[in-house]
Amino acid sequence: MSSDVIQHVDLAVLGGGTIGLSAAYYGAAAGLKTVLFEQYDFGNDKASSDGDSRMFRVMYSEEDMAQLAEASLGQWQEIEHYTGDRLLDRKGLLFYGLPASSVEGNLEECAQVMSQMGIPYTRYSAEQLPRAYDVFKDIPKDYFGLSQPSGATILVKHSLHTFARLAREHGAHLLTHCKATIRPCKSGKGPYLIDTPKGIFEAKHLVLAPGAWSNPVLSQFGMQLNLTIWQMTVAYYKVDPHLKWPMWYEFGPTKNNQQQLFYGFPLLDGSHKIKVSADFTNNQYQDPSQCTYQPDPRILDQMSSFMMHRFKGVEPTPHDAICCLYTMSPDAQVVLDTLPGFENVAVLTGESGRAFKYTPVFGRILVQLATTGKSTYDISEFSIKRKGIIR
Repeated sequence: MSSDVIQHVDLAVLGGGTIGLSAAYYGAAAGLKTVLFEQYDFGNDKASSDGDSRMFRVMYSEEDMAQLAEASLGQWQEIEHYTGDRLLDRKGLLFYGLPASSVEGNLEECAQVMSQMGIPYTRYSAEQLPRAYDVFKDIPKDYFGLSQPSGATILVKHSLHTFARLAREHGAHLLTHCKATIRPCKSGKGPYLIDTPKGIFEAKHLVLAPGAWSNPVLSQFGMQLNLTIWQMTVAYYKVDPHLKWPMWYEFGPTKNNQQQLFYGFPLLDGSHKIKVSADFTNNQYQDPSQCTYQPDPRILDQMSSFMMHRFKGVEPTPHDAICCLYTMSPDAQVVLDTLPGFENVAVLTGESGRAFKYTPVFGRILVQLATTGKSTYDISEFSIKRKGIIR
């Protein structure tokens, strides 16, 4: 095929999840001729940007994560103001449980970070929690709670639609049902040729945000990362709508037993249901083709038992149980960096269950990395070169 059929672009984005769409928007807004490739459709049920809600929070055990969350909140608000779209449902967030460390951090350290940074919050003892939130039935005496008003439910479908619309309005081409394959680039300097069902593209800069498909995409660069795909179980419970249902996360009994880590969301608009998820799984895979996409009945039983024990006004049988995929690094931290050995290539992975709240700021960072090789934000904790990431 002759070179005159090649479509030349400044920036190509692989992966049409929320952060890929954000990168497409920020790239196009910066004047880059931008194209995005998504192998399915936006918000598909096979990846990690499906569903109706995600958690926004600034409560973190790590100060750098809290700072980045505050920066991201500012960008969310900018997008809401610019578009008039409601993307965050601000009803605050309640963390409660034990101070022991978990996959989501350490509750006592969250309080310390917020105090050091001057982030407003309210602390509750075990006795005070049921008075502040009438949904609680039983609170162990050694529990305590932290309530933070910046917490919000991210409206997933609205967010996907808004970032896709913004990207298109700024000139980006968003190609769905369009699996992209990057040709080998021995020099590592680009430009990069990309084969797709909709033609051949040549891109000066690449953003890789393929989620659970990270290793299949990275294999095209001769690289593999130590990533595990967690198949997560989510369910909806009918509840008493007259009770005060917060967005909440319970920090379970010990750092060695993650199987008491549950979290939930406020009432869905116009519904008597709340969304509840387990933050652990019995089903871990190396490749998305191995995923069954079937909710785990064992986890559903644990979840129902937990809900009946902890809260008032809950029907015992879950409704509409579904799955979503997390892509996890060995240290459960995000990988956000340039790709070693390749110029003008930025990669985001290991972010599932961690990064939806960072949608706007990560999109901006990915464009910075792909075009300049560095970011104005401190992302040193996300280095791809940290121990145990590259195989």
